[in-house]
Amino acid sequence: MKRLIFTLAVLGVLFTPESSEAQRYGSSELRLRMADNSVFTVIFDRKIYDVPTSLFRLSGIRAGSHRLVVKKRIGGRYGTYRTVYNGSIYIRANSVVRARINRYNRLVIKSITPVYDDGGYVDGGGYYNKPLLNLAQLQNSMRHASFENDKRIIAEQAISTHRVKANQVYRILTMFSFESTKLKVAKFAYRYCVDKRNYYLVNNAFTFSSSIRELNNYIGNYRSDYYDDDWNYYNKRDYYDDYNDGW
Repeated sequence: MKRLIFTLAVLGVLFTPESSEAQRYGSSELRLRMADNSVFTVIFDRKIYDVPTSLFRLSGIRAGSHRLVVKKRIGGRYGTYRTVYNGSIYIRANSVVRARINRYNRLVIKSITPVYDDGGYVDGGGYYNKPLLNLAQLQNSMRHASFENDKRIIAEQAISTHRVKANQVYRILTMFSFESTKLKVAKFAYRYCVDKRNYYLVNNAFTFSSSIRELNNYIGNYRSDYYDDDWNYYNKRDYYDDYNDGW
């Protein structure tokens, strides 16, 4: 009888709602700061995290696109909170994603560190150590985005952390409605394309010849005097940010 009671107790622990809930989530983690290290609160996938913090950490995140709202405290210790970012963030599977809201209230991905199943970090992270883009997975995430700009954020996050082929860039562009968005993403993606000689395929995504000419001019003036895929350098170059390795 005691053995039966013990067995039932164990089964009760294993199949509690908390256990089944945990199994719905993944193995990725988000670490988020403000560029000025100010205090903020977060809404992640409609769940409110209202304890003020200068470093937000959330683990057990599934891979894919997630809704992110960041509210910054304005006016000192007893100030009010104002929304400074309301958009999407793409989380890769088995990764630690370090991000910041820069001084222009834009989401900046600082680094994405793959994690082994045992919790250890994968060494390296250079260009040719990055995986090829899983186009089907990216397209699925983009379909769930409600707005054009959110689709663009998701696409650029995925492109910047993978090796991308020209025909994949073309197929990504076909998911946008506006010519201006297609052109911006095409320019962004050129840097990360592993077969730039085939980039002419991207032209098929445009409606107007003026867009093709503008992209061609951009490629003609493209500067490659630094390592094309140095993600940290790219963010330091374009945004104010004092990079901190300790978070």
